[in-house]
Amino acid sequence: MNRNWLTVGVNFVILLFLQIFVCNAVYLGIYLNVQIYLMFILFLPVNFSKSLVLFLSALMGFCIDLFSGELGLHMAACTLTAYVRPYLLKRISTSDELEIPPINKIHFGQYLIYTGTLVILHHLLLFSLETFNLRDIFFVVTRTLLSAVFNIILIGLARVVVTRI
Repeated sequence: MNRNWLTVGVNFVILLFLQIFVCNAVYLGIYLNVQIYLMFILFLPVNFSKSLVLFLSALMGFCIDLFSGELGLHMAACTLTAYVRPYLLKRISTSDELEIPPINKIHFGQYLIYTGTLVILHHLLLFSLETFNLRDIFFVVTRTLLSAVFNIILIGLARVVVTRI
C-alpha cells in the first residue's frame, strides 16, 4: 500500500505542476483547453475507497482552482468525475467479478468509453459552470466536444508514453 501512496503522491505533484505551469500557459484558442490533470483521477488505483477517490479528486481540483483563479469550478468538475468513475468502471467490466478491473486490463474500446465519458462529463460541467448562461449552450457543447477529443487523444498518448518508460 505504501508504494501506491508514493505513486499517487508523485502523480499528484507532477500532474499539478504540469497543468499549472505548462498546460495553463498554452493557449490553443477558446475552444481547446488542455486538462492533463484529469489523468490523476482517471488512473487512481481501483482499490482505493470511493470516499478517498472523492477526496483526492476534490483536492486536485481545489489546487487547480487556487492557481487558476476559478474558485470552485475545477473542484466541482473533479468531484463529479470521481463520483461517476466507479460506476462507469463497473459498467464496462466484462468479468463477473465484484471488483473493479484495473484500467490496463480492459480492451481499447472500453478504455475509450471510460476515458471519453469521464472527460466529456468533466468538461461539460466545467464549461457550463464557467459560462453559466443558457444562451451560450451551443458554445459550451462545442467547446466541450472539441476540448474532450483533444484531451482524450492527449491522455491516451501520455498513457502510452508513461507505460513504455
